[in-house]
Amino acid sequence: MKTSHNEQVEWDRISIGLNRENFIRDILEKKFNASFRLCAEAMGLKPNYLRDIVMNPDRGAGTKMLSCIYRYCMKNGLNPELYIFVKI
Repeated sequence: MKTSHNEQVEWDRISIGLNRENFIRDILEKKFNASFRLCAEAMGLKPNYLRDIVMNPDRGAGTKMLSCIYRYCMKNGLNPELYIFVKI
């Protein structure tokens, strides 16, 4: 498939990240009663790492965090697109 130069530039600027508001409201607070420890255990993360990513908006969620959220959502019948965004 052939794309123009402008289309290629758009695809070069894709970013992926965590929708903190939805994650905190729907998962951390509703499912784990705002317990970082319980939430982290369910996702296979360390509590301090989870707390740091969620509570520090300047710090982006990396592949590990997003992968754990994705797997958690798939195992628990949740839509991962509510918690992981893709910007083009």
